[in-house]
Amino acid sequence: MSQLSQNNEDFDYSPKYAKLYQGNEGHSSDADDADEWPQRASEQPFDVQREQVGKKAANLSLLCGFLAPLAFFLGFWWFAYGLEDSGLLIVIGAPLPNVLGLWQAFVARRRGTRAIGGLVLNGLGLCLFIGIDVLIILIVKALSGIH
Repeated sequence: MSQLSQNNEDFDYSPKYAKLYQGNEGHSSDADDADEWPQRASEQPFDVQREQVGKKAANLSLLCGFLAPLAFFLGFWWFAYGLEDSGLLIVIGAPLPNVLGLWQAFVARRRGTRAIGGLVLNGLGLCLFIGIDVLIILIVKALSGIH
């Protein structure tokens, strides 16, 4: 059993007792700033958790949208300057961040966060990579027919 009384009238709810002792400099107490303390993710309301997950997914979508072309051009540069094996693998794998970015953009939209930038950037990147791949395949096919 608790030693606290069950009668609520026994407690004093006046504001002067609710504040902590303030020093000579007149600093405000830490009790006034308690609303601004960060909470753990498990202690936050469901809507706030959902919004934070959506923002993280939208940011990851944008990051993937920027990393995919960077990986493509870096792999193409390595392929052109003598690192054929690793450069070719990077060029072939460059659209994978776009696929991940599109998936994260859809996750963000399901969580209620707008992810239009990630959708557009990753969609255009994926179309660009598919177009470049088709162009390269057509060029190789045309060159293989020449004797």
